[in-house]
Amino acid sequence: MQKNTPFFREDPEKYWDFSLLKNAPSFRDGPEESRATGLRSLLVSGFGPAAGSELPEPPPEHLSKKCKAEFFAYLGFPETPVPEGGFPGVVMIHGGGGTAFPSAAQYWIKHGYAVIALDWYNQYPVPYPEFDVEVRSPFEVTEEELPKILTFDKKPLPGGKRQDHVANVANVILAHSLLLAQPDVNPEKTAFVGLSWGSWYGAMVAAVDPRFRGGVEIYCGDLKKESDAFTNGRFHHAAKVPLYWITGTDDQHITLQGMKNAFEECPKVSNHTFVIQLSHSHEGYYLNACMRMADHFTQSKPGLPKLSEITANGNTVSAEILAPGNGIQWAELCYTEDTDPVPSKREWKHIPAKIEKNTISAELPAGTHQYFISAYEGKSNKNDLCGTTVPVILPIPE
Repeated sequence: MQKNTPFFREDPEKYWDFSLLKNAPSFRDGPEESRATGLRSLLVSGFGPAAGSELPEPPPEHLSKKCKAEFFAYLGFPETPVPEGGFPGVVMIHGGGGTAFPSAAQYWIKHGYAVIALDWYNQYPVPYPEFDVEVRSPFEVTEEELPKILTFDKKPLPGGKRQDHVANVANVILAHSLLLAQPDVNPEKTAFVGLSWGSWYGAMVAAVDPRFRGGVEIYCGDLKKESDAFTNGRFHHAAKVPLYWITGTDDQHITLQGMKNAFEECPKVSNHTFVIQLSHSHEGYYLNACMRMADHFTQSKPGLPKLSEITANGNTVSAEILAPGNGIQWAELCYTEDTDPVPSKREWKHIPAKIEKNTISAELPAGTHQYFISAYEGKSNKNDLCGTTVPVILPIPE
C-alpha cells in the first residue's frame, strides 16, 4: 500500500458477527401502499443506529451497539415451475437516493431469479398507481413510461430516513439469510447485485457472507487510498466470494485508478468491464452484462470474455484471451489523450484491435496516458457485453 495516506485495512469481524446474521430473521407484511404485482412487501427484523443516535450517518461501531429495527424488502419468485434444486436467487442492493425498486425486482424475476430487494434508508417505496406495466428495461420504454419504472414516492419507517453503514450491511446479509430460507430457492445458487453505493456495501458484504456464489458491482466499489471514509475499500482484502465490476470511464463517483486499486487489493476479482460514456443511474440493474455475470456465478454459464493484463512492446500493446465467454466477435483499444484535471470529464476514444489466435493487440496512439482493451461478444444497448483488461494508467505529460 502507498505510504503517508489515510487508507488502512480492517477485519470485518470488528463490526459484524456472521454467526448472528446467518439465521433467517422474522418478518411481517409491509405497508399496503408498497404492494406491487408479483412481489410480497415485507418488514424484516434487522438493525438500526444505536439507541439515542440522531445523526444522519452514525459513526461505525460493532453491530452489538446497534438497536433492533425493521427494514423494508420485496420478495418475489418466478411464475415458472420450480427447477430441480430451486430457483437461483439474487439480493438487490440499491444506490444512493434509491430504494427497493419493484420494477428491477420484477425484471430479474422475469429472467428466472428469486429476488429479495431491500431498502437501507429506513423507508419504503410507494409505486405509482398505474405502475403495473409490462416488465421491460428502461432502455426499452418511452420517456413518459420511464418515471414509472425508476422513480417512486418513498415514505419513512419509524425513526425517519437514516443511513448507518454497519446496520445496512448487516441487513443485506439478513436479507440473504431470509432468501436462503425459502424452500423454492437453491441455497447453492445466490448472488448479490450492488448498484452505486450498493456496490460499496456489496464489497463489505462479500467480506462477511461466504454463502454467495458471486457479486455484481455496478459503477463503484473502488478503493480510495486518499480517503478515510468507511466506504473507502478497507474490507476489499477480506473478500470471500468472486466479484465482477462494471463501470464507466466518465463516472464522477470513481476513478480508473481507484478501480485499479480495488483489483489489486481484492483476492477474488472474477472479471471487469469498462464502458465509454456509461451513465451513472438506477438503470444499471438492467445492463446485459450484469445478468450475464449473475448467470455465470449462480448457474455456471460462461462469463464474459476474460483478458490478461496488458503488456507493451514499443507502441504495440496486447492482452491474452483467458476465457472467450460466448465467443469474441470483435475487440477494441479504448484510450484517452485528454488531460482534463477532472478524470470523469476526459474524452475517450476507441479503435479496432486485432485478434490473432489467443492474443488481442493494437497500436497505441501518441499521447495516450490511460487505456484498456475490450473484447466484445456482441451488441447491446449500452455496449457492455465485453470483458476488459485492467486499465493502464501512465503519468500525464508535463
